[in-house]
Order: sequence, then structure tokens, then C-alpha cells
Amino acid sequence: MRIKFIRTKNLSTPLDWPLGLLCAMAALSLLVTAFPDMTRVQVMRLYGGILAAWGCMQLARTRRHLIWWAGVLVLFSVAMASLAPVAVRWSQNKDFLIPARVYAYFPLIFSDGVHPNVMASLMLLGLPLPLSWLLHLIVGHEGQIEDVWQRRLFIGLIAAFGLMSTILLLTKSRGGYIAAACGILMALWLLGYRRWTLGMGLVSIAGAMWLLSNVGSPEALPEFAEGATDPSTIDFRLRVWQAALWALADFPFTGVGMGAFNEVSALLYPFYEMQNPGAHNLYLQVGVDLGYPGLIAYLAICLLTAWMGVRTFKAFRAGDRLLKALTLGLFSGLLAFWIHGLVDNTMWNTRAAFMPWLFIGWIGAADRYCHREQFKDGETLTREA
Repeated sequence: MRIKFIRTKNLSTPLDWPLGLLCAMAALSLLVTAFPDMTRVQVMRLYGGILAAWGCMQLARTRRHLIWWAGVLVLFSVAMASLAPVAVRWSQNKDFLIPARVYAYFPLIFSDGVHPNVMASLMLLGLPLPLSWLLHLIVGHEGQIEDVWQRRLFIGLIAAFGLMSTILLLTKSRGGYIAAACGILMALWLLGYRRWTLGMGLVSIAGAMWLLSNVGSPEALPEFAEGATDPSTIDFRLRVWQAALWALADFPFTGVGMGAFNEVSALLYPFYEMQNPGAHNLYLQVGVDLGYPGLIAYLAICLLTAWMGVRTFKAFRAGDRLLKALTLGLFSGLLAFWIHGLVDNTMWNTRAAFMPWLFIGWIGAADRYCHREQFKDGETLTREA
């Protein structure tokens, strides 16, 4: 079987229009915000992430480029996991599952530490990639890896998956646990491990029910106000989401300005919370930051990336097993990230905001490699199955 990978001279991608609209709304955000210093930082972070995604789509032109970029993304995730013990504000953890004395071994050495939920987003985004790569190595070598470099890669991927899983567990992010399980189960299912997926799925459902039963509620707390101010409870999130909906209704076309949600809510609405910034929902956060046009652009980026990921996976499925596994690993990570976005604003307004954009850029680059890759004379590249 032979698969055609068509290469053209066109630099455009399916994401160009929504990316352009998102950039325009971010620029408008600078004009409408009441807190320009705060918004300027967030806009620069967004532009940096979009530039990274677009650069990846333009520069990763060959199969080797895609493999190297995937390796770099694994290394980025491992580096952040390695810094987590001393960079995360573990004191903001919920009091369940893991004893508090465990975190006494992790002193915070940075003045501006990372929130545990943000670290959870980073870990669940990267987790499916080393898992998919590992399973490809196992299947491709029938469990017997004799090449020295392949064996080192195998050991490194096991270590990466183990480290990221441990850090995710330490974050105590219940939404992160559920989202990571969704991403990993999707990767296992599409790679053909159906029995594993069903067994792990049953365990995950039982675990999710237990986790959700431990989310605070008015009945479980002495006072409703306690639940409404505890960021680990559903009551708190419902209160934040209500304020975000009010802000979105009042500023539908421009948003309140990137990063200004908490300050605007404290001024205009009965909501004051500075210790836990953000709307605690990725899509509401984009809406209150950039208005409905920005939200539409972001949702279009998510949907188009999903469409490119699916068709790229299908293209590689018949011939290139390694790129099929890498595509599935990165796409499963993005799916987990988007699911986690339902209960948290994840990395949208943080220093790690560029990471999801790198994953989106890789999917776009893989799609270009299959369908629109640049080539000097427009010829067709074929790869043997």
C-alpha cells in the first residue's frame, strides 16, 4: 500500500482566519481594558503562543522535523515536572487523598509559585504523548527492543510518563484526574488496546464518582458561605461562573480586557476573589477576556485542530505507525486539556500559556505534511506502508 503526501507552495493553514481574529481581539483588549499593565502582559503571552504555533506549522516540514518536535515537547513536559516539587504552591492543595506531611519535603523556592491546577493542566496535556510512543515501540518491536538507542528511548519514555503521572497525582486536581483519564483512555482505544481501555474505563468511572463525591457542597459544610469561598468546592465555581456570565453579558463584543476579570468583578459585581484569579472555566475565561468574537475564534481553533488531528491520524494509520502514534498522543493531550477547561481556566493566563499552542502547532504541521506541505517544485511524496 502506498500513501500520497501532497506538497504545495501555499503557506496558509486552516487556522489562519481564527488565529487572525484572536490576535485582533487581543489588540482590541489593550484599548478597552481598565488595567493596561495587567492586560499587556497577558496579550504578549497570547501572541507568543500563537507565534509559536504558527512557526511550528511553517518550520516542521519533514517527517524528521515532526519526530524531533514531538521529542522536544516530551522534554518540555519533563522539565516542568522536574521543577514542580519546588515551583508549585503545594499549600493551596485540597486536604484529601495525600497526607499533608508529604509536601513538607517540597520547599517553594520561587517567590511567584505555580498553582497546583495549572501544573495539573501541564501534566495531563503531556501525559498521552510518551504513552503512545511507548506503545508504538512495544508493538513495533514485538516486546523485544534490541537496538541500544531504541532501548534508551524506551527507558526515557517510561521515566517521563512515571514522573508526569506522579506530579499530576500530587496536584490533587480532581478535574485534572478525570481529564487525564479521558485523554489516556482515548489513546489506548484508538491504538487498539480495547480490553485495557474497557477495564481502565470502569476503574476511572468508579474513581471519578468517588472524587466528585468529595467535592464540597452546602450540605457537607457548616455554612453555605464557607463552600462559596472555598476554591475546591462546586459552590465556589458556580459563584465564579455566575460573575463571568454577568461580565460576558455586559461586555459581549470586547470583553473586560485580558487578565482583568477578578478586578472588574470586584468593582462591578458581588464577587471579590484575588487569591484564585480567573473564571475557572477556559471558555468563559476567553469570553470575558475577549468577548464573543474572541470566544468564537478560540472555539473555531479547537474544532479545526480536532478536525486536522482526526484526518491526520487517519492518513498515518495506513502507513506510518510512528507518526500515527505521535499524532494520537498529542491530540489526546489536547482533548484532555480541553476537557479540563470545563472546570478551570488552566493555562490561558499563565506563564505556561504557550504549551497548548505548541501542541496545536504540531497537529497543524502534521496536517501540512500530509496535505499541504511546501515543496520546491510541487511534486508528490510517497511513503511505503
